[in-house]
Parts: sequence; structure tokens; C-alpha cells
Amino acid sequence: MTMMRSHVRLYFAVLAVIIAGWLFLKAPTWVALGESGEWPPVFGFTAVYLCSHVFRLLRLAVLTLDERARIWPLMLAHVTTSFPNSVLPFKTGEVLRLASFFEVYDGRRKACAVWLAERLGDAAVIACFVLALYLFKVDVPASMRWVLIVFVLVAGLIFLGLFAVAKVFVYLNRHLVLTSLSRRGLWLLRASHQLRSLEREISATVEGRLSGLLLLSVLIWSIEITALSMFIHHVNANSVNFASLFVSGLLASLPGGFQDRAVYFGQFQSLGLGLLTFLFLALSWSVSRHGTRRS
Repeated sequence: MTMMRSHVRLYFAVLAVIIAGWLFLKAPTWVALGESGEWPPVFGFTAVYLCSHVFRLLRLAVLTLDERARIWPLMLAHVTTSFPNSVLPFKTGEVLRLASFFEVYDGRRKACAVWLAERLGDAAVIACFVLALYLFKVDVPASMRWVLIVFVLVAGLIFLGLFAVAKVFVYLNRHLVLTSLSRRGLWLLRASHQLRSLEREISATVEGRLSGLLLLSVLIWSIEITALSMFIHHVNANSVNFASLFVSGLLASLPGGFQDRAVYFGQFQSLGLGLLTFLFLALSWSVSRHGTRRS
């Protein structure tokens, strides 16, 4: 990505056209917002939301400090996949985001390690927020209780699974090397070796940076939930209780927790991400042009 491959340039061009088309299709929404006079607070909430992406960029920089030349390409990869991720359903845009990480790093293992470290940080923070709701006995809508319970259980199983991989695969590899000569045994040995190598890469990625990863993850989700809560309070002035606002923002951030107001705010999130994408594309073009002139 640092050399700006031709297919990356093509992706950037297509992305710019898609964002421009989306902005044109949503023009009635922007016009209605301007006529209503509600645009200053809504744009303010959007700016608060974009601050969470600033901290996401800082988190990526922290996770790739051992390869500092990758920091800018990694930031560019994040920004240029954030808009598709915001409009595609069920977080399917994460596949595109992971593919962009593959373009940044020479090896896919490092790209997967950075991506998984991010997701683990997110899961840990959201799980703590959910547990805090029950610890402080905050009322949660009955329809969302199972979503919260399932999320915490899945997050817990993921962390326990990683611990099991780290400890058990050492003995599994030794057993397969000493006893198994079949094709299936060799396949299992290769698979376990790849998973063990990925676990080591994740450990190396977060080594000495775990506290920074968790702190930035807390800031990211606190800001994002705050932006959603502020918007929900703006459109529903009756929601004056901070706890209920925080719950609304948290539930809107979880998979399966979509609310009508949060979906409406999602349009302005996508608007902010689209404008941020144009900014980074312009910076990338400027940096690339400056580098070409120097060479």
C-alpha cells in the first residue's frame, strides 16, 4: 500500500465515486436538516463520534509501533474502509477492512494479529460496560437482556479459547510430532502450528502495549456511546436520566441492538466518515505526489 498499487488506486477511485453518489442520494436528508435548523447540534454529535475514530487511529498506531513505516498506510486503510463498514449490514465491512490490512503488511499473520487485537480490546471493554450495568442495577429493556448475556458469554469464551490455544497447543504439537504419521495428523499439526503462530503474533503485538490498548478502547467506546446518547437525548427530550441514555447508546452500538433513532444517526455517522475519507484520500494523493517529485 505504501507503493500505491494499481488495484489500490482503483479501489480509492471507486470508493470516491460511491461516497459521492451516496451523498447525492441522501441530499434530501441534508436539505431537510438545513431547513429545520437542527444541523448545528447534529453536526456537533457527528464531530464527537468522529473523535472516536481519531482514537481508533491512535490505537492502530500503538499496535504497529514495531513497524512504524506501516502506521500511515494502516491509518489510511482504516479510514478508507470505515465508510463501507458503516453502510454495509451486519458488520460485513470488517471483511473489507481485514483485506485492507493484508495490503499494508507483508505477512497476513501480522495483519490478522492487529485486527484481532482490536476486536479483543473492543469485546473486553463492551463486556465490562455490560457487566457494570448489572453491577449498578441499571434497568435494561427486557428485549435486550439476552443480547447482553450472549455477548458477555461469547466474549468470555473467546478469551478462554485464546488461553487454551496458548497452553494446550504446545502439548498437542508435541503429541502429533511423536505419534501421528497419517495425512490427517499432518494436517492437524500444520493447522495447530498456524494457530499457535498467530497466538504468538498477537502476544507480540500487544506486549508492553496492553494497558494502552485497553485505555484507548475505553475512550473509543465511551466517546461513541456518548455521541449516540447525546443524539438520542436531542430527539427525545424526555430521556433525562443519564443511565438510561448510556444504556440506549450502548444497546445501539451492539449487534442486534439497532434502534430507529440510532439508525437515523447512522446516516450522519456515514456522512462524517465519508468526509473523513475524502480528507485522507487528498492527503494520500498529496503525499504520493510529493514523493514522486522528490524521486
